Amino acid sequence: MSPIIAFLSVVLAACFVNGAPTGNTIVAFSAGLTHTMPLTSGETIRYNKVFTNIGGGYDVTTGNFKAPKGGVYAFTIHGYDANTDKAMWIELKKNTELLVSISGYNSHSSAGNSVIVYLSAGETVYVQARPNQSFSLFGKIDQVYATFSGYMIGEMDRSQSDSGNIFQQFPNFPAAGR
Repeated sequence: MSPIIAFLSVVLAACFVNGAPTGNTIVAFSAGLTHTMPLTSGETIRYNKVFTNIGGGYDVTTGNFKAPKGGVYAFTIHGYDANTDKAMWIELKKNTELLVSISGYNSHSSAGNSVIVYLSAGETVYVQARPNQSFSLFGKIDQVYATFSGYMIGEMDRSQSDSGNIFQQFPNFPAAGR
């Protein structure tokens, strides 16, 4: 079994051990850019096309996702560099903590990344241009390449997560990185 499949199996098992989600616990959003957006150092990307925003966590005016509930969340980011001959470098952040990055070094390069993290209710996740980088993300009304999406896998409080180490709940699971 691949490591990612094993990890996701553990995450799903933890959701069921701690109680399966009920009726109104769905939190999910997906947003993209419908225009080319020039970015400067550290600028937050405000994705203007909202595909879904269940739970109301994504704010189109700020580009921030604010967790309405504490739990384990999955996030993905994708970017497509406009033809500017400048390096695209994007960061996904939780509050001020860097989670993952994507980059591309040629005109019209694209990249994506994903992460699974614990969020307390009220914590924010957002996408920004890396400090000291300026470039443009490509987008058109009928060509949405730059996206920011996330969803809650399951509710969980911080004490159950061991500060993000979900493997503590499964002491016999052969997880590398424990």
